[in-house]
Amino acid sequence: MPAPSELKNSLRFFKVTSYVTGVFLLLISVLYAMRLTISADVWIAGPQGLVALAQFYVDPSTGDRYGFPTEGFSFTVISLIVHGWLYVVYLYANFRLWVQLRWGIGKFLIIAMGGIVPFLSFFTERYYSKVAEGWSDRKDAA
Repeated sequence: MPAPSELKNSLRFFKVTSYVTGVFLLLISVLYAMRLTISADVWIAGPQGLVALAQFYVDPSTGDRYGFPTEGFSFTVISLIVHGWLYVVYLYANFRLWVQLRWGIGKFLIIAMGGIVPFLSFFTERYYSKVAEGWSDRKDAA
């Protein structure tokens, strides 16, 4: 059984990682939708200024993209990389809570999906935080 303070720290860490990962997932969802609908990426420090939309063209025969600036950084790509690393931290927070509360593998997998399904991390955080807090309250009362 985890100590109450250890469980509270794990729960706080889980809540923070859930929100941060969820926000980045929504951000990359919007950026990906922009990429698909208007064929543009957000470009940082490129030739068009500090922040600009960089239009690209897709070769229908090969699927290659042309027209990106040769200077600067694609905010879309940076966001994808950052979200990937945040998802790893989110999985660690999920694993830490899962081990302490000795939940079944199903709960772990549902919470893990929160980092790849938009909006799900907010719902799983809210629901499973209440479950964990209820479990903690029952253990404190015993």
